Amino acid sequence: MGRLQGKALMNATTLLAAVGFLLFGYDQGVMSGITDDPTFLRKMGLYDEVNQKVTNPALLGAIVSLYEIGCMAGALSCGWVGDRLGRKRTIMIGCTILTIGGALQAGCVDIGMMIAARIITGVGNGLNTATIPVYQSEISPPKSRGAHVSFEASFLTLGVAIAYWLEYGLYFTTGEVVWRFPLAFQCFFGIVLGVGVNFLPESPRWLQAHDRVDDCKQVLADLWTDGDITHPRCVGEWEEIRDGIELERREGVSTYKELFSKGKMNNRYRVYLGMMGQIIQQFGGINLISYYLATVFSQAGMDPKMSRLMSGVDSIVYFIGALCPIFLIERVGRRKLMYYGLIGQAICMFLIGAGQSAYKNSGIAAGASVSIAFTMLYNFVFGSAWLGLAWLYPAEIFGTGLRAKGNSMSTAANWLGNFVVAEVAPVCFDKLDYWTYILFGFVNIIFLPFIYFGYPETKGLSLEEIEVLFAAPEVQDDARTIASHIGSHRSYDPSKPRDPETASRFSFNGRRSSRPATVRQQSHLSNKDVHLAHNRKEEIDTTASGVSSEDNNTAAAQVKQEYQNENEKGPNYQ
Repeated sequence: MGRLQGKALMNATTLLAAVGFLLFGYDQGVMSGITDDPTFLRKMGLYDEVNQKVTNPALLGAIVSLYEIGCMAGALSCGWVGDRLGRKRTIMIGCTILTIGGALQAGCVDIGMMIAARIITGVGNGLNTATIPVYQSEISPPKSRGAHVSFEASFLTLGVAIAYWLEYGLYFTTGEVVWRFPLAFQCFFGIVLGVGVNFLPESPRWLQAHDRVDDCKQVLADLWTDGDITHPRCVGEWEEIRDGIELERREGVSTYKELFSKGKMNNRYRVYLGMMGQIIQQFGGINLISYYLATVFSQAGMDPKMSRLMSGVDSIVYFIGALCPIFLIERVGRRKLMYYGLIGQAICMFLIGAGQSAYKNSGIAAGASVSIAFTMLYNFVFGSAWLGLAWLYPAEIFGTGLRAKGNSMSTAANWLGNFVVAEVAPVCFDKLDYWTYILFGFVNIIFLPFIYFGYPETKGLSLEEIEVLFAAPEVQDDARTIASHIGSHRSYDPSKPRDPETASRFSFNGRRSSRPATVRQQSHLSNKDVHLAHNRKEEIDTTASGVSSEDNNTAAAQVKQEYQNENEKGPNYQ
C-alpha cells in the first residue's frame, strides 16, 4: 500500500491527533468515578470501615491534583524536546511515558505507587497536550485550521464520555476490577496513538527549520498536490514557510530569552495571550463542574447511582457542544466565540447558584432541576467555545522557532490553573456552598475586557501572516518577501473576493477581513502595527499588476494566473 496523500493524509493526521485528546479527556474523567469507590479507597489505605468515609481527604486529593503537576512538567519540557526531536517523536515519547504510567496505576499496591504513577502519566500527557495542537496547526491549511483543532478538542469530551459510561457499567460489578480496568484501559489509546503517529509525516515547518528542505517539500506535496513538488501551490507554500523562518533567523527568534522579551516580534505579548487564554479557560469554572460533577448532582438530591447515570448523560451533552466549533469557528471567528463562551458560562453559573439556593433555602424542588439543567448547559457552552479555543489560539500565534516553547508555556498555564481550581474548589464549596458558582460567574464577566482589548482575530490567516500581524514595523519591511508568496494556498479558496476594489478595501492579503475597524480595541498593538502588513501587500499587489511576462515564472505569479482558470486549481485545494 502506498503512502497516504491529499485529503486522506489530512484526515489521518486529524484523526490521530484527536486520539491524543481523547486520551487526555479519558484520563481527566476516569478518576471521578474511582475516588469514591470503597475497594479503591481500601487499597490506598484511606477508608474508614466503621464510618464508611475517607480517612484522609488531603491524600486522596493529592492522587488527583499531583497528576496536574506531572502534566505541567511534561508541558514545560516540550519546549526543549519538541524543537530538537520533532513533533512526531515528541508525541511518541509522550505516549510511551503515558502508557507506562497507566500500567503502573492499574497494577498499584499502595498510595505511594499510585501517586508516583499518576505523576508519570501526567508527564506523558503534558508532552502530548503541548505538542499535538502545534503539530495540527502546522499541518492544517489556514481556512480550516480552526476546524481541525476543534475536531481534535471535541475528542477530549468523547474521552470523558467513555470514562463516565465505562465506570457506570462497572458500578454494578464488585472487586478491584471496578477501578483497575478503567486505569488500564487508557494504555490502549496510548498504544494506538504511539504506533499510528509513525505513519504520519513530520511537520513541514519543523523540517524546514532544521534545513530538511527536500523532506519539507515532499510533505507539502503529499498534503496538497498529490506528491507533485513542482506544482505552483507546493512551491508557493514552501517559499512562504522558508521566508518566514529566514525572517525569524535574522531576528534571532528561537531562544527562551527571546520568548520572554518584547523585541521586534512582540513575543512576550504572545506568551501573555497564550497563557492568559488557558487561565481564562480554567478559571471559567470547567473543572469546578467536571471534577465535582458528582457533588453537584448530590447537592441536587440525587443518589450515587443516579448521579453516575446523569454524569454519563452530561458527557454526551458536552460532546455535542464540542462538535459545534468544527462548523462555526471559521465562520464566526475566534473573538466572537470567546465572547459568547464567557457570557454563556457566566449566565449558567449564576443560574446554577440560584437554583441550588432555591432548593436548599426554600425547599423548592424545581431549584434542583434548574441547577442540573444549567450544569449541563454550561458544559455545552464551554464545549462550543473555550474548550478548543484555549488550545487553538496559542498554537497559531507563535512563529516556527518559538511555537513549541510558547505552546509549552501556555499548556503549563493550563495545568497550573487546573491544579489551582482543583485545590481551591473544595474550600469554596465548604465555605461558600452555592455562592461558589456565583463567584465563578463573576470571574467569567471579569475576563470579557481581556478579550475585547487584547486578542486580535486570526481567522483565515496563515501562520506566516499571523507572524507579520504581531511583528514591529521595522521587521514588517522584511515581511514584504513573505507577503509576495502568501496567497499560493489562498488562491485555492473559492470564497476569496473577486472584486479587486472590495478585496483591497476589506482584506488582509486579498481575503475579506473578519477584524472590526477598531483594531486598537482588540490589541495593544497600534493600528499602524496591525495594518502595515496589509499595506505592504497592497503595494506588492499594485506592483504585481504591472509585472512583465518574464516574471510570470515565479510561484506567486503562476498561482495568480492559475487562479483565473477554475479548472486548474490543483488536486487538493482547501
